Amino acid sequence: MFLRSIILSVGLVTSANANVQSQPSFCDPDTFMSLERKGEMQGLKREHVYQVGDLTLVGLAVGDSDVTAVQTLALQHGSFQPDEKSCTWYMNDGNSSAAAAFNYQPMAFPLAPNPASDQFEAKIGPLMDQTATSFLSCARQHNYVAMGCDGMKHRGPSAFGMFLSFVGCSPENSTAIVNRIWGQNGVLISTRLEIAKRGYKLGTERIHSRLALQQIMDK
Repeated sequence: MFLRSIILSVGLVTSANANVQSQPSFCDPDTFMSLERKGEMQGLKREHVYQVGDLTLVGLAVGDSDVTAVQTLALQHGSFQPDEKSCTWYMNDGNSSAAAAFNYQPMAFPLAPNPASDQFEAKIGPLMDQTATSFLSCARQHNYVAMGCDGMKHRGPSAFGMFLSFVGCSPENSTAIVNRIWGQNGVLISTRLEIAKRGYKLGTERIHSRLALQQIMDK
């Protein structure tokens, strides 16, 4: 019995280590921070641009930024069809010009973990790989995905973390990454973590999309 307990314990540790090691290399918060590419462009607010493998991944205050500047940033990385709307997602409702120019998915403030995670799973979940223009389609066709809300404090960072977890980062690492970049700004860690867990669950369920994104991002 004692030997069986030891074997079981070793097996659990090995399994846990395998789960950690199975994350893409960019999921380590320090590694992710090192992927930031600094640039100078007028009209952008709270923008952070990361070169993650072949994917240029951008989080910024879409609603507080100049629309033309956001479009120009996208055009630095490729050309887009009109219906792709610069492969940029706007997740708030304070800027009607941004809502018209970009892929528009308004979100409520992420408060308590369960209502917020339900909302993000229902509204952000399909954007990963199920809508006509999705994070996956933009990553495949243009190697570019940008997203954000008005101030890039609440909704946008939570969606960014959900995307990282969909791709295969642990919810803990995804939450740590976005909180280091943009701060909590009153959003509970438990709320961000639960949203990221929903992203991880969806990526596990839609494993072909996760692996497709990993092929682009984990170089």
